[in-house]
Amino acid sequence: MFSSSKNIESIGKLLLEFKKYLELQKEFVKLDATEKITVILSAVLVVAVLLLLGSIVLLFLTFALAYLLGEATGSLPVGFGIIAAFVLLLAFIFYMNRNRWVIQPLARFMTRLILAKEDDKP
Repeated sequence: MFSSSKNIESIGKLLLEFKKYLELQKEFVKLDATEKITVILSAVLVVAVLLLLGSIVLLFLTFALAYLLGEATGSLPVGFGIIAAFVLLLAFIFYMNRNRWVIQPLARFMTRLILAKEDDKP
């Protein structure tokens, strides 16, 4: 039954089609990985630029507020001390909520990106 040339030819065609399928799957994985890496790198770049610009703005605003508080209290070091204490308090609050504000949203973003089905994409 398996010795007929028609069956052997069919098995050969099936193996060729399977080989083509594997090559297409390999290409798909490469394209999918490239797309996801591009999304991740662009998100990192956008966040980095926004953080840099936001930090510069925040720096100037805190200097302005420190000088304003310094004039109000009559002592420039006291104004800067109040701002330093406030920033330290904000850093502590951020550290205590890092899981809720940073880790969980980042994990959700990465999970949605990596595990997204083709049907879910717009």
